[in-house]
Amino acid sequence: MAIAAMVLIGIAIYSLSQLNSTVKSTTLRDLALNPTLRQDLPHFEYPDQGKVLTPESFAGHWTLLTFWAHWCAPCLEEMPALNSLGQQWQGKNFEILTVNVDDPKTENAEAARAFLSEQEIALPTVFDSAGILKRAFAVDELPRHFLISPKKKIVWEARGAFRWNDTSARDRLMAVMADEAFPENAGESESGEGSTGAPSPAQPAPAAAPAK
Repeated sequence: MAIAAMVLIGIAIYSLSQLNSTVKSTTLRDLALNPTLRQDLPHFEYPDQGKVLTPESFAGHWTLLTFWAHWCAPCLEEMPALNSLGQQWQGKNFEILTVNVDDPKTENAEAARAFLSEQEIALPTVFDSAGILKRAFAVDELPRHFLISPKKKIVWEARGAFRWNDTSARDRLMAVMADEAFPENAGESESGEGSTGAPSPAQPAPAAAPAK
């Protein structure tokens, strides 16, 4: 009996240690939005499938621009959460655009494409193999995020991986968008009908397929 009890205790301790290890290993953190920036987009011209991505491409809608790489573990961990947010909210008024910056001369570039396919990530993705966007946005750490307003202004930027699929994250994004659209209503939790100017996640549009 004593031996059996010791075995059960040992199993319990091991299971608890594994659980704690799993909890501690996550790098995702709660989203903290402090939109104090009003920074113009940098100049860039990124050729993409016969089109050219420029600052004008971001006019008229909100964009969450995320830089990532396959070698970046936190990037891979947060990507499914970003994808979940996109599936709920991707539409004509709000877009999540991810930028992969893996070196095309390494195996990470192909691994990144395989990751998107295997994880069924449906977010629009561009592969910045020449580093055009990375240099333009001065990205020196991953993951890196920029929230861009319909007026082509960067209103928030951050480093690190976040719990994008958390309800509170979506609420914070909506509040920022509403305050930016109608600054006189900043800080109000409710407004008149049709007055927020923020995209609603209630009727999401189909997400765009990732770029090839």
